[in-house]
Formats: sequence, C-alpha cells, structure tokens
Amino acid sequence: MPDNHRNSIEKEQQKDTSRIEAFSDGIFCVGITLLALDIGIEMKNNETNEGLWHSLIALWPKYLAYIISFTNILLSWIGHHSLFKNFRNTDNFVMISNGLLLLLIALVPFPTKTLGLYLRTGAFKASVIFYTGYFVLISVAFRLLWHAASRNNELLIHGISEIKIKKITRTENIGLLCNASIFAVAFINPWAALILSFVMWVYWII
Repeated sequence: MPDNHRNSIEKEQQKDTSRIEAFSDGIFCVGITLLALDIGIEMKNNETNEGLWHSLIALWPKYLAYIISFTNILLSWIGHHSLFKNFRNTDNFVMISNGLLLLLIALVPFPTKTLGLYLRTGAFKASVIFYTGYFVLISVAFRLLWHAASRNNELLIHGISEIKIKKITRTENIGLLCNASIFAVAFINPWAALILSFVMWVYWII
C-alpha cells in the first residue's frame, strides 16, 4: 500500500474530539472545585474549642451535600469520558448538546448549596426535589448528547457495532429512567430519594 494512501486512511481514522474533550474536562474540574468553596465557617474572635467543634459538626448537611454532588459529578465525568471514547468527530449538534450538558454541570454547586442549607429545615423536601430534579436534567442532556452523535455513524469511531450502539443507548435510557424515578420518590420520601441516589452510585460503579 502506498505511503500516501496509508497516511490518508490513518488520518481519516484519527479522533477529532480532543479540543471538545479538553474543554469539557476543564468544566468538570470547575464544577467540582466550586462545590468545596461553599464549605466553611465564619471566624469568631471569642470562639472556644468547644464552640469551634460544635460549628464544625453542625456543618454536616453541607458535608453530605458535598459528598453526594462530588460523587455525582465524578460519575458524570466518567460517563462523559466513556461516551467520547466512541466519538471520532463532532458537528454543531454534538457541540451544542455537549455545551448544554456542561452548562448544567457547572451549575451543580447551586442545587448542592440549596440542599446543604435546607437539609435540617422545613424546606428539606423541596430542596431534595429540586436537587434530584436537577440531575434528571443532566441525564436528559447526556441522552441528547448520545443521540446527537449516534444519529450519524460518521461521527462515531470506525468499526463500532450496532450492538454496542444499542447497548450504550440502553444504558443512557436506564440512567434517565433511574434519575426520573428518584425524582418521583423525592415527592413521597426525600430521605429515600437520597438513599436511592447512593444505590445508583453503586450501580454505575459496578
């Protein structure tokens, strides 16, 4: 095979998603970093050791919200990375869909802060509904991103089988259905919804 023809084929088969992946990784990093900025206590000049320990322990709702959101963003990043392993090229629809997902990821600190602030108040249920509903939107964005890429095989890596495409589609649908179910449970029992969120972590990790 002539070298020019071989180089042409190799160039055609190269992935052309490095810029969008690098940009996306940066947004995921920003989202995770912003989560930590909300955790802290105000300094008191006359604070005692006992008072400081009490203040630190009293922040447990924020710690919990931080752990939940950190894990969710981490799993979202892993899912995003896994999806892009199957992308060879992008178009405007893919970039816009990815941008929508990143918009939501960057704003995760907002529902996280809301959950942390109202976890011990009479608005606990509303905060969990808002939080779980927000991750339904993220699941929708993931589903839209995969639809944008899988609608055109020229955007996917060479040699990807229809079986694998259907498997990824099924996985994205299951994720969306699970998050929607957790959102529905939040209207009935907010603590159960948070526990189910933890169960979902185990599912996705496994």
